[in-house]
Amino acid sequence: MGTDTAGLFGYSNTLSGRPGETLSFHVSAENVGSYRAELVRLRHGFTGSAGPGFLEDSVPSSFDGEYAGQAQTCQPGSYVEVKHDGKLADCAETSIRAYIYPTLPRSERSGEFGAYHVSQNSMVRDSQLQTVLSTTIAGEIGGYSLALDDGIPTFSWFADGAIRTLTLNQHLQDHQWYLLEVTASAAEGAVTLSASPVANIMNRNAEATAGLDSDFARCSATQFEPRVGDLRIGSSARRVGSRLLAYETFNGKIGGVRIDQLGDEPSGQRTLGDWHFGLSPRSDGLLLDVVLDKSPHAFHGTCVNTPTRGVTGPLFQGFVTDFRRVPDEYDAIHFHDDDITDADWPASFSFEIPDGLPSGVYAAKVSAPGAEQYMPFFVLPSERKNRVAVLFSTATYLAYSNDRIAFEADQAEIIVSHTPIVDGLDLALQDHPEFGRSCYEIHNDGSGVVFGSSRRPILTMQPTHRAWFQHGGAWGLPADLCISHWLEHESIPFDAITDHDLDREGHELLDGYDVVITGAHPEYVTRAEIESIDTYLSTGGRLMYLGGNGFFATASFDPEQPHVMELRRADGGTRPHQSPFGDARHTTSGEQAGLWRNKGLPPQKLVGVGFAAQGFDRSTHYERLEDSHDPMAAFVFDGIASDELIGGFGIMGGGAAGAEIDCYDPSLGTAPGALLLATSGPFSDGYLLAAEEVYETLPGLGGTENPRVRADIVLCPIEGGGAYFSVGSIAFSGSLSYNAYDNNVARMTGNVLQRFLRKEPIDSVM
Repeated sequence: MGTDTAGLFGYSNTLSGRPGETLSFHVSAENVGSYRAELVRLRHGFTGSAGPGFLEDSVPSSFDGEYAGQAQTCQPGSYVEVKHDGKLADCAETSIRAYIYPTLPRSERSGEFGAYHVSQNSMVRDSQLQTVLSTTIAGEIGGYSLALDDGIPTFSWFADGAIRTLTLNQHLQDHQWYLLEVTASAAEGAVTLSASPVANIMNRNAEATAGLDSDFARCSATQFEPRVGDLRIGSSARRVGSRLLAYETFNGKIGGVRIDQLGDEPSGQRTLGDWHFGLSPRSDGLLLDVVLDKSPHAFHGTCVNTPTRGVTGPLFQGFVTDFRRVPDEYDAIHFHDDDITDADWPASFSFEIPDGLPSGVYAAKVSAPGAEQYMPFFVLPSERKNRVAVLFSTATYLAYSNDRIAFEADQAEIIVSHTPIVDGLDLALQDHPEFGRSCYEIHNDGSGVVFGSSRRPILTMQPTHRAWFQHGGAWGLPADLCISHWLEHESIPFDAITDHDLDREGHELLDGYDVVITGAHPEYVTRAEIESIDTYLSTGGRLMYLGGNGFFATASFDPEQPHVMELRRADGGTRPHQSPFGDARHTTSGEQAGLWRNKGLPPQKLVGVGFAAQGFDRSTHYERLEDSHDPMAAFVFDGIASDELIGGFGIMGGGAAGAEIDCYDPSLGTAPGALLLATSGPFSDGYLLAAEEVYETLPGLGGTENPRVRADIVLCPIEGGGAYFSVGSIAFSGSLSYNAYDNNVARMTGNVLQRFLRKEPIDSVM
């Protein structure tokens, strides 16, 4: 987008709410003098001509009206903020210690993530500074800063209205631990700076980095000009209006931060602050946003933009990989200059959900000439209203949020077997890297992104977004709106619920629903969700899994900040990156990262099918199998001929079976009573067997060669009256609307829903 292009961007403070609860909406208007806000109900998300098209209904609301446009700054970069009473500001008689593990010490950084050019009094000059800790504000007098200047340790402080700087003469190596130490004594008239390599299990070549020189500078007692302001670890600050934003942030790990005052005690020092990044104030030991200060002052810090905790520190021994058991070995935080989990914009307007507003998918829509943005949210019922609930996959939405892989991933075209197809929202993301990355990408320093958040503009969650990798493009929320619109067409009212709600409220949220329907791609779920669905099924509930690659990998929500979702990758299975050894445990739940199948909970145990393969060149149909003629399954195929191919059409690749697909597998837990009703037609070699199924890199992994590259439809009755129906394909929902819903996919799905709504056990032949 050019500098004169109009743009509207925004987000809500939460993704779901009930009547009586209040949501706030946060909008940035670029080159827009004023905009209109209105409430809309989202009905169908696909914008093409093959289906109903994009459908929305205006709903009168309390926030409808015109608003003055105001541009907001979205500043990425994570850090720890420490508020204090001024004791940490003066470095005149102080020693400072910090362990650092730089991951991008000599990067070429520019723009919003890099070198800012401000006044001559700024602590940040035209060099590539990355702050270890600082009390400075750019462009303002006072404070001190310990940093890397293009990879060189540097200590700077204000004296007599000017910046004084002490710099070592050697670049630090990336991915190595060092101890930085500063002593500053006005009484002795000296400041010293040193850097020492640290030998540990993760730092075997420390000897090669030995011999770093220390540096020394003379000073006078009048030279120090303290700033009575906050201490920041991992960043300094810059002022934008009334806000203090991250500035010259660090890439890498920092740990063991301690500040002492010299000369007051018999020992020669008094501890001012001693922060332990591996300790938690919580009884469960989770590492969330509070950083403990062990000193008597208790200057506890707060994490901003969710830097990665639960990472190995300089004392890591390599035997225990649970940060709760050996907190001293996890005294480290990994900071990134592109972390962003809260844009922290002021609220533009708010909305108290009124009584009587039907449960469903809504959005606050803001629009102006040449600009438009939706801020989707889900309205839950105040109490169960309908017999059917749709579980919307908000964890998966956040995992994919602001995916820009089409522009940045090597060999993206090979992955999807066609040229990436991008739309205007993807181009807008290129102009707004400050909105953050998806959990499928890597940070600027090469480490994997492990946090997603809804408190930032998410352009891939726009109901009109079309995914770059999928022919037809319906993915995420737009794909799930295909299901909700099918229910509307069938005159079946439903209640909307989300991953966030089910994780928080447990199986009680599902109690009373006759049928629960998933979205098209419930890939990332929490343990609480799996347990809740399992309890629901075992107590008579009925589940329609209308998607593919579901219940696949571990997600967690921050229990104190649920807008933050955590998704680490372990060393097994299909994955875009993986966490380093020792760093693969979620700090928001304590869960070991990775695939649920690798932790004894494969999706086949829950819904009869599990991820088998993926491909994005085209989709195909289903063919009926012997089990489809079992009398117990007769209702599924009512009105469908015995030799009829099912779903050879659709808006996702031209068929109902495709994209990411699941297969039946008793060895992984498909129940003995499950009926294998249908399997997919032939796939191309653009579909490849999932990595977790590959033990040797041998030929024969493509769709034309490997019999496991298939999508299966399964029906399974469960003792006690429960049942599940699973289709094993993300593309399935895109076939429902074909020919105005007069097709065999919609007919079969409707047959199942109507039968599931009846109380009689599924294994009774009627």
